[in-house]
Amino acid sequence: MSRFTSPDFLRQAGGKHVRANPPPTVDLTQPSIARLRSFHLKGKDHFESDRELATRADDAAPGFQEIVLGERAFLQRAVRFLVEEAGIRQFLQFGSGLPGPGDPHEIALASDPDARVVYATDDPMVLTHLRALICDGRTVTAVRGGLTEPGQVLRDDETRRFLDLDQPVGLLLTGVVPHVSDDDDPAGHIATLRAAFTPGSHVVLSHYCRPDPGQFSKDAMRATRLEQVFVEHLGSGWWRGRRAVEALLGGWEILSPGVLEVQRWRTLPVAPPVPGTYQMPRRNRRLIIGGVGRI
Repeated sequence: MSRFTSPDFLRQAGGKHVRANPPPTVDLTQPSIARLRSFHLKGKDHFESDRELATRADDAAPGFQEIVLGERAFLQRAVRFLVEEAGIRQFLQFGSGLPGPGDPHEIALASDPDARVVYATDDPMVLTHLRALICDGRTVTAVRGGLTEPGQVLRDDETRRFLDLDQPVGLLLTGVVPHVSDDDDPAGHIATLRAAFTPGSHVVLSHYCRPDPGQFSKDAMRATRLEQVFVEHLGSGWWRGRRAVEALLGGWEILSPGVLEVQRWRTLPVAPPVPGTYQMPRRNRRLIIGGVGRI
């Protein structure tokens, strides 16, 4: 038994060694950010290569799972805010993960049963699972396409059937932008989406953060180690500075309390226990930031 599947590591990280059934085109020797996220969120759709990456990430920054959980809680709080306070009733998420409890459609539909959610992904395994497990043809659907091809996603017949672009849209970009390189111009693709949406639309963005080494040298070193692990083994996963992350939201009005550590964005009380109340430990809080913008 390898270290990556040892009971102690799996128990600590919350994962289970359960074999999933991927589409035949999936290369199980290469880790996937979606399956890595599934592992950290106690899902079952992950493989040896994903667990190896999870261990390497934890070696680079002990408690890396906290970053995943903190980002997840931020997304849930933000979706609830968009439905209940901003009046958003339709959502488009890029970089969708494998289905799991507390996904955006569950949060939105709990507040408004007529809300609609479109999940966009370029991961064939994720697309297969989404279509098989959660798409209902009325409130939830999934389309093929990544953040680097926003036009394709917006032109998709299913997207057009679900989303009325004459009405405000909630654009969900958590866990996806760090996996788009500067050469692929993530800011330009986000701007393309902004231009397609009507005033009143909102964006939810989270991003791995490389803190200022002059102020937070230890955090900056952890961010550097994590980036090295992700780029080497996943081929993506860049930790950007705060100013670079804020620049991704150029043209959007950033809502209070701004772009900051996700744990600090509109924190909910711990009781009653609702999705989004996860309290992220301090040690990795500076390594993930997020915010919400509005047109």
